[in-house]
Amino acid sequence: MLTIGLFPNTNKQSVVTVLGWMVQYFKEHGVRVLLPTEAAQKMGYLELACGQKDMVKEITVGVTIGGDGTLLNTAREIACAGIPICGINMGQLGFLTEVELPDLSSSLDKLIRGEYHIEERLMLDAIIVRRGKTIYVSPVLNDVVISKNGVSRMIKFNLFVDEELTANYAADGLIIATATGSTGYSLSAGGPIINPKLKVIVLTPICSHTLHVRPLVVSDEEEIKVEMIANQDDVVLTIDGQTVYSLLPEDTVLVKRSSFRAQFIRLNNRSYYETLRTKLWRSETNANF
Repeated sequence: MLTIGLFPNTNKQSVVTVLGWMVQYFKEHGVRVLLPTEAAQKMGYLELACGQKDMVKEITVGVTIGGDGTLLNTAREIACAGIPICGINMGQLGFLTEVELPDLSSSLDKLIRGEYHIEERLMLDAIIVRRGKTIYVSPVLNDVVISKNGVSRMIKFNLFVDEELTANYAADGLIIATATGSTGYSLSAGGPIINPKLKVIVLTPICSHTLHVRPLVVSDEEEIKVEMIANQDDVVLTIDGQTVYSLLPEDTVLVKRSSFRAQFIRLNNRSYYETLRTKLWRSETNANF
């Protein structure tokens, strides 16, 4: 039996109506539906509540209702179980989400019939090492950002690629992004747009104070190490723009390819470049008027 896990952004008021419609739609089509316990309680669907550990064991497909942030958060939770994910766009841009509201009914029909293909996306592991011990590990789909926390001086750190010293940075921070994340913060900081079919990692400095330092693209087989230089406070590590962890002087951040892949459900034949044209470029054009 097809079991779909619904992951709504409970902070969006508009999600309530769409969630209710989807729950009813799936029930009418003989599809079992589950919601994370916290979301089920908040949205009034206690009978559909399921704990996080049981969720990844029970569901066949994950469907997010929100924007790109909701999809990123959910992908990190279910990628380890090899569960494919599909995003319903309730945000503004929805660059990563697959379904727009006008196409919701026809898209869900395709999902139920299994008329889709899977697009795998590279994921990373971000690791903080403090005094020789690993104290934090997190999966990453979009990007790892090392940056100042509030108003502080520029950050100084050393960058190693496969244990070879590559650059000495003096900047406001560093973005380490997958090809998926290349259209996010990295792009705003001057990084390149990278097709997700390329299994690479892009390193983009934020407001570098060293003029010769430019974005760098490396293989996903290479391990990245960032060594913080002593006597620097108020530096944080941010995962996918959502999870924040404070760094101490002399901490080391390791970033390497994860053993897991995010599996995006694609219900149509829209190419990556069509998505760029219709979503990314269009949003920038509209922002100018």
